[in-house]
Amino acid sequence: MNKIAVLIYDQFCYFEISVALETLVLNGRRIDVFAKTKDIVKCEEGLKVLPDQTIYDLNIERYDSLLLPGAVDIRSAVEDHEIIEFIKKFEGKIIGAISIAPILLVRAGILNGKAFMIGTDKEGLLQEGYSEADLKYMMDWNNCITNPIEEGYILNDNIVTSVSFEFIRFGIQFCNMLGIEMSPKSFGL
Repeated sequence: MNKIAVLIYDQFCYFEISVALETLVLNGRRIDVFAKTKDIVKCEEGLKVLPDQTIYDLNIERYDSLLLPGAVDIRSAVEDHEIIEFIKKFEGKIIGAISIAPILLVRAGILNGKAFMIGTDKEGLLQEGYSEADLKYMMDWNNCITNPIEEGYILNDNIVTSVSFEFIRFGIQFCNMLGIEMSPKSFGL
C-alpha cells in the first residue's frame, strides 16, 4: 500500500483537508507532508506544520495519491516552477484538489480538457492570464453557489475537485478513491 502525499504552502487551509486526513489516519494510511523547504509552514488557521519532506525528496513510486489544500493566497505556489514540476509527477495517480488548489493542476496541464470545480471566479482567472481554453470546463465559485452540484465535488477519472464549503464530501470522496469506504454520516451528512 503506497502513501499519500500532501503538499502544503504558506497560508494553506487546514480545515479543507481535515476530513480526508482524519479518515486516512484512522484507516492506517501513511501520509507524508511535503513543502518547498523543511521550514515550518503556517496555515490559514494559525497552526504551524513541520513538513516531513521537501518537494525535492519525492520518490514517486512510494505514493499513490496527492492531496492539495486551498490557501488564502496561492500565487507563490502557482508561480513556482519547481512546485508545478512536483505536481506533474502525480499525473495519472489519484489527486484531490480543493478550493483554489485546482489552479495548480491547471498550471501543471493536468486538468486540460477536464471538468473541475474551483473556489474562485472565472473573470479573475482570465485577468490573471489564463485562457478560455484553460477554463472551458471549470465550475467557478459563483456557479457552485448558484447551481450547486448535489455530490459536492466533480470527479473526473482519477481527480476530484471541490470548493471549501464542500470539504466534508470532498474528503470522503478522496478517501473512497483510495479504497476507504465510509458513511457520510460519519461526519454529520
